[in-house]
Amino acid sequence: MVTIPYLAKNAGPEWLPLAAAQGRESAFWGQVALLLMAAVLLIAGVASMMAGEYSIGVYTIIASVVNLILYAMMPSTVFAPMDQGRFREASDRLLIWGVLALLFGIVGGIALLIAYIRLQDVFQPQYQQYPPGQYYEHPRYQQPRYQPAPPPYQAPPKVEEEIVPAEVEEASQPEPEPEPPRKAEMTRCRNCGAQYPSFMRNCPNCGAPRS
Repeated sequence: MVTIPYLAKNAGPEWLPLAAAQGRESAFWGQVALLLMAAVLLIAGVASMMAGEYSIGVYTIIASVVNLILYAMMPSTVFAPMDQGRFREASDRLLIWGVLALLFGIVGGIALLIAYIRLQDVFQPQYQQYPPGQYYEHPRYQQPRYQPAPPPYQAPPKVEEEIVPAEVEEASQPEPEPEPPRKAEMTRCRNCGAQYPSFMRNCPNCGAPRS
């Protein structure tokens, strides 16, 4: 396969957005048109000079040189920035080279301006410029850690004082009846309203001192 100097590849990197890929393809065909127009204009210029039409010959030769220079500058000024994600720089160069090629070659200029128009969609909000080899990774969602709720307060069990009857000293003495158990006196907390035994100094629920 014959390799043509300064001719860029038809396809760019796979990560290029659709608008950038379409604009790059149009720019490739514009570069091909610049090379063909340079050859055609050079032949026409030489033929005009040999026919004695020097003014037309000089213009066509100058136009051929301009198209050839634009062709050689396309890889470094358009394709390299586009393949590296610098779409704004590539767009500006396409506009300038398209206008120059339109003045000196028409066909190449039209192709470059079409590439410029197609590339404008890349500047819509859904796209953004980024350097090659880098990408933005969305932060991973971390589920918040929930601390278990403290167990509900359980009031201490009521203390019941149980009186053990005294042993009978004499067998003839009747056994006294046991006294009913006494309940501990309860106090209501003025702060939270919880009840707790009076012998406690602080409320076990809120910690408020007993008044």
